[in-house]
Amino acid sequence: MKNLTKIKGDASTRKFFRKRNNKNSSVLVFAKKEKFKNLIVYDAINKIFIKNKILAPKLYKENYNKHFIEIQDFG
Repeated sequence: MKNLTKIKGDASTRKFFRKRNNKNSSVLVFAKKEKFKNLIVYDAINKIFIKNKILAPKLYKENYNKHFIEIQDFG
């Protein structure tokens, strides 16, 4: 996709891509290995942070069968 730009990730096996459209951007997080830890737990921890008023990216979309989540882009 031409509206995806690879961005540097963390030390995990996750891959991060910035998705841009006309006015907004988001981040796609892909993880084929250890999907539970790298996607499901990652999102659960972010939800705990948000609930406790700690800045963390919100989940926009998930498709665990296709090994990705789409989250808020902090820029």
